[in-house]
Amino acid sequence: MSLSSRLRADADYIWRKIFEHPFVNGLYSGKLPIEKFIFYVKQDYNYLVGMMRAFSLLASKADYEIARLALEVAHADAVIEMNNYLKLLENLGLTIDDVLSEEPMPTNVAYMNFLLSTCYVGSPIECLVAVLPCFWSYEEIAERKKDLLLKNRVELYVDWARAYLSKEYKELVLRIRRTLDGIWDGSNYGKLRRIFVTASRYEYMFWDAVYREERWPV
Repeated sequence: MSLSSRLRADADYIWRKIFEHPFVNGLYSGKLPIEKFIFYVKQDYNYLVGMMRAFSLLASKADYEIARLALEVAHADAVIEMNNYLKLLENLGLTIDDVLSEEPMPTNVAYMNFLLSTCYVGSPIECLVAVLPCFWSYEEIAERKKDLLLKNRVELYVDWARAYLSKEYKELVLRIRRTLDGIWDGSNYGKLRRIFVTASRYEYMFWDAVYREERWPV
């Protein structure tokens, strides 16, 4: 079994909870209140910036092939994803100033700190393991919930979801997985498992926090 498949199997109990979370089901069915989606979108900006920084850290310490992948993903985050993000804001009647004025929720801060610290102090393979659950779980969610989109009458939600069903996105996830599998020498599985499970937990926590519209207590 490849490293990525083994990690995915060990975190399955978390991913199954993600697939059935009310935010995820509401988004794909069209039943999610728009104010919860707006809160998610505002929080997602901080996440995109953090992910771009994580891949930049990976590129600074990796060999050429991994560095090339990391820089391509960072560039896509900075240019393609951000342009799409700005279009989404426009469709929601929001501006980038609305997003910048939104304080990142506690779970968002914790998740970003986990990714950045892992990529800063860890090895390239540890960094790839940490970022993989985000990319891969979004693809799996879209694949598992695609039938719900057929009855979804909220065009904004459908357009957002279809991005994760695209050939380009699926190829990106596969490329990250293959890169990860190709550099693993069979050692340190326990540590890599902890990183992958922690990142998967943060994925669940992020969905749950935006559904609750989490705020700082004081």
